[in-house]
Amino acid sequence: MICPRLALIAVVAASVLAACGPGGTAAAPPSPGARLYANNCLACHQKDGAGVPGVQPPLAATPVPVGDPRELLGWVLFGERPDSLPRGQYAGVMPQFGYLSDDDLATLLSFVRSSFGNHASAITPAMVAEARAAHRAR
Repeated sequence: MICPRLALIAVVAASVLAACGPGGTAAAPPSPGARLYANNCLACHQKDGAGVPGVQPPLAATPVPVGDPRELLGWVLFGERPDSLPRGQYAGVMPQFGYLSDDDLATLLSFVRSSFGNHASAITPAMVAEARAAHRAR
């Protein structure tokens, strides 16, 4: 079994190498959303958003990332599983991203909703703040 720390180091090393263009020159810096994705999501959902079959769901061509923003926010902030995510297909666990600021989470989720062939509206920091407040009010 691979040590989780070594697996993380391998993912980070692959990301650094992928940032170099032909001839080892640095490529254009990633967008803030891409940077947040690389730091928080890449290990499970992969560079292309395809996920890991049977472990982590894809972000490309699936309903959760592009569906109701409130459902997506409930999932990534509080673990409220969306009805559109098939049960029993994925063994992985979705970590909660409540530690991210409203701005960072909005940037990250907007990146996911507009990447990997997805074409959904942006998530705003106000939407994240509203989701947090609604959850506290329960």
